[in-house]
Amino acid sequence: MSIRTLLIWIIIAGMLGGAAVFVRQKHIAALGEQEVVWVGLEFDPAGVISLSVEGEGGSVEIQRDADSIDQWRGAWSNGVSWGLASNRVRAGLRSLATARVRLSDEAVMNSPDRTTTARSRDGSIITLSIGSDRLGGRVPVRVEQRDESGAIERVVDGWLDTALVDSFTSDVVLGWRDDRLFDMAASSVSQLRLSADKHAVSLLRTPNGWVIDDPIEVHANREKVDELVRSLLSVQAQRFIDEEIDEATSGLSKPLARIMVGDEASGSSLTIGTRADINADTLYARFEQGGHSTLITVSTDALTKLTAYPDAYVSKTAGGFGLTSVRSVRVLGRDDVMKLDAVRNGATWLIADQEADTLTNESIDRLLSILLLQPAFGVRLVDASFELPKIIAGVELLDANGAPLGEYDIALEQAADGLRLLVIGDLGDGRRVVWGYRGDDAQATGTWLTIAASRPTPKN
Repeated sequence: MSIRTLLIWIIIAGMLGGAAVFVRQKHIAALGEQEVVWVGLEFDPAGVISLSVEGEGGSVEIQRDADSIDQWRGAWSNGVSWGLASNRVRAGLRSLATARVRLSDEAVMNSPDRTTTARSRDGSIITLSIGSDRLGGRVPVRVEQRDESGAIERVVDGWLDTALVDSFTSDVVLGWRDDRLFDMAASSVSQLRLSADKHAVSLLRTPNGWVIDDPIEVHANREKVDELVRSLLSVQAQRFIDEEIDEATSGLSKPLARIMVGDEASGSSLTIGTRADINADTLYARFEQGGHSTLITVSTDALTKLTAYPDAYVSKTAGGFGLTSVRSVRVLGRDDVMKLDAVRNGATWLIADQEADTLTNESIDRLLSILLLQPAFGVRLVDASFELPKIIAGVELLDANGAPLGEYDIALEQAADGLRLLVIGDLGDGRRVVWGYRGDDAQATGTWLTIAASRPTPKN
């Protein structure tokens, strides 16, 4: 082959190679110019009233409470039912509503692995069917939207981000559960019950305030009960136990305590078991509401201040009613015979239709102040076996109709800090509640009652 021929072939080969490179680059450029179309799911998360997630791993139905603006509850196919944290539900709906599907010209999913369905307040429905394939961080989906009549408005086939799709499974939605247990306003709580060891107390809200209705019946300390309500409503689940744990391990076969919190319609209960960690920072507990039971752990610190002793909740004032309710004050002697009968007459008192003297007026007002306004320094529940000091007088308070408001025995007790006035209320069955008062008013009232109870019996 001549040099001239060889040069010609080299030139021809160079031209063919250059043409191939040009064609390839032109093809790549054409591919880059192809438009990738993305579309949104197009629904308003604020209008969603329910969201269902169904798949082989289980299903969950999430419902918005019809009576509230932003309360949600999840019901799982395994029987779990629990209130959901509204911020977590909102975040989930927002991420779904803003999701972008990469369109495909043809169906890319043979059969759905699971479905997510959102129903809106206007009756429209959007169903997201999800395939099982994973490719380049995306999963095949089909979006089907129906209007309020049920007619199909749009069907979209394409690809959706895998991370988003995997955040809508039955197990993942378990993480949306609200940590709060007793989900109600403090003002709506109307009944409480605590029991631990051999002690138990039941409290009931009445039109006149809180009362202890078991094991005794007496008006309760409003501040103490309000503090109890706040403490109970603040108890949260530290962890949800979704695996099986026997009651011997959890300690629920022999619980440490039981708590019930309720409103006028229903109640929820919390049964406390044994420690759930080596340091006893948390305890196993079973929460029951609406026929559903959930095993959780709760903070030990959240329960340390709770007590089932009834004494802790008895009112610090002997009377559970106001000054204006009292129309008549009677003082009885040791023989239970009435020694003084005073009837209110505006700002003063009448005795036998005669206005009482200044000392008697002041003494009656001071007595009522102690019984109805001043907090006792101590309150104690005692039974019949407890020996009290000798009774010096009895006091009866009556309303405008002559009906009894309160009846008390009065005793005096000498102590290191001076004379103490003991006001004793009879609870029946030999049980009594004793309020202790000290100070100048208490001593003056004790002295006056001793004298008043020693008066001759008034003639009819």
